[in-house]
Amino acid sequence: MTSAASQHIQHFVRLITADIKRYQQLLILVQRQKALYLTFDGSELSNNIKQQAPILDQLNRSSSERTQSMRALGLPCNSAGAEKIINALPSHIRTQVKVQWTQLESLVKQCHQYNQSNGQSSAAFHELISHIKQPVQHIYEERTL
Repeated sequence: MTSAASQHIQHFVRLITADIKRYQQLLILVQRQKALYLTFDGSELSNNIKQQAPILDQLNRSSSERTQSMRALGLPCNSAGAEKIINALPSHIRTQVKVQWTQLESLVKQCHQYNQSNGQSSAAFHELISHIKQPVQHIYEERTL
């Protein structure tokens, strides 16, 4: 294995560890966001979303870096490519990285589910606020026969 390939693999593995921590932070925030929609606390909701932004930015950078590493190694940028990297690791590291990869996938799914739910809550929240600010006026017309 070339030095460059080894560096790409090491970087890929380090990103997994770092992203687990980031997704754990994000999961706490998106869970809190869900609760904030239910309490109608716009100020806290805004603060929560501001806290999510830098985490999401870093997660996007990490994802791009993982993609670059996979491309540099000539692998597909999907779970099959990740599995090839993991399976190429020495056995004493492979098991730990497989566990971490599974944990990362689980965190991504959980955050995605909360994000989907929060999107629906956000739409309902904004619709409610819109109705409060501008009530719908029903105009009834008399019809003559």
